[in-house]
Amino acid sequence: MTNRTENRVRERAYAIWEKEGRPEGQDRRHWKEAEVELRGETTKVNEQARKQIEETETATGAIGVPIPPPSMASPD
Repeated sequence: MTNRTENRVRERAYAIWEKEGRPEGQDRRHWKEAEVELRGETTKVNEQARKQIEETETATGAIGVPIPPPSMASPD
């Protein structure tokens, strides 16, 4: 898990804990719940991106055309 992902999970777990009235001994459940919620958000974003790609491919007729990775060269 990257630091950024871990921080997002931590923040969400904290929010869940606060929302539930700050109960003691529920930290693992809050953490897991936060992970599941954030995983669901990622899935939703991926589905939206996939739909947008399909719409663009259909509109342009460029179906299955590979997209080159961004250049690693310095812009200087």
